[in-house]
Amino acid sequence: MSLVITPLLKKNLRDALKIYNYYINNSFSNFEEKKVSLGDFTHNYKNITKMKLPYLSAMIDEKLVGIAYLNKFRDKSGYRFVFENTIYIHHNYLKKGLGFRLLKKLITSSKKNKEIKKIVAVIGSIDSVGSIKVHKKLGFKNCGRLKNIGYKKGKWIDTIIMQKDL
Repeated sequence: MSLVITPLLKKNLRDALKIYNYYINNSFSNFEEKKVSLGDFTHNYKNITKMKLPYLSAMIDEKLVGIAYLNKFRDKSGYRFVFENTIYIHHNYLKKGLGFRLLKKLITSSKKNKEIKKIVAVIGSIDSVGSIKVHKKLGFKNCGRLKNIGYKKGKWIDTIIMQKDL
């Protein structure tokens, strides 16, 4: 298994969207409740890359198996140096260390951008053990929990906030 992590290419957006939408339908890690359209996903990709933020792909034998990117944490100007990370691994490739390697590369790429001072992880509390473990391993600190802040599939979900200073 030869993993290659590179910037996500436009030609892989459809496969990236499949991974993203899988988590909308099958997990509590993404608080979206309806699948995202290719148009909306492409628009988000263009906005992120236009801001010179990292948007990475994990490829094994030319198959997309994971994505990771940064986006604005909040739109208010006082948050301009803070970015939220997003990371999703294809469900058939979980527990193989890909999330760790992808997040590590995302952090390395982020350090090249002087505007990025802090990265925040916003993690849904259901089935979050792996995500929390990966973030801790890479230096993220647990900053707190928002109780019953998200609602999906008839359940109230806590959000765990983790932060890394670059």
